Amino acid sequence: MTNLNLLYVEDDEEIIEDIDFFLKRHFNEITIAKDGEKALELFEEKKPDIIILDINIPKINGLKVAAKIREINKKIPIIFLTAYSDKENLLQAINLHAFSYLIKPFKVDELINAITKYKKDFLLECQNSNTKILSEEFIWNKQKKELFYANQRIPLTKNEIALIDLFIQYDFRFFTPEDIHDYIFLNSDIKDNSIIQLISRLKRKINNLTGNNNFFIENIYNKGYHLK
Repeated sequence: MTNLNLLYVEDDEEIIEDIDFFLKRHFNEITIAKDGEKALELFEEKKPDIIILDINIPKINGLKVAAKIREINKKIPIIFLTAYSDKENLLQAINLHAFSYLIKPFKVDELINAITKYKKDFLLECQNSNTKILSEEFIWNKQKKELFYANQRIPLTKNEIALIDLFIQYDFRFFTPEDIHDYIFLNSDIKDNSIIQLISRLKRKINNLTGNNNFFIENIYNKGYHLK
């Protein structure tokens, strides 16, 4: 899953360069702030999904930044980084509901493990809520019947909404074009090939808007269409 946005607050250029490659494998967008004031500004502007926050940063230290963020958002995960292992910093981070707490110099694997745990928790939360993850990139809001890619809503027609909603309701089933036709168009005299055209147009629209070829509806020979 890469459709998550990260706010990374760190003033050490060398550390940023060392882990940038690994972070790009896990996040769609990475915003970097090098001091506490900029971190708060970018938090409001970018609305990230998770924050990696060094405690020892210029202007406003990381613990004070986290405290201000907690006044606005009680739940956003914060991974604290610090060069100090003293109990006072650790207790303050715990009181600020730290998702994880890493002591520098840390191994990249330690940070990746914390990120992976967050992503698993995020997936579980999505699956238990009104959202359905169609693939690593696409999320369907079951209540609002809206499709999102990398946190951006994709505009859909009435028939495209009905098509996706059918697959969401019965995600374990295969559907023939005739099945889909009867569900969407009921007893109308619209031609049967309209379903194939509808699916093709939706696939083309999504590709044009996102540049992503990983379409979540698949056609299996002699079985029909289903969610991947």
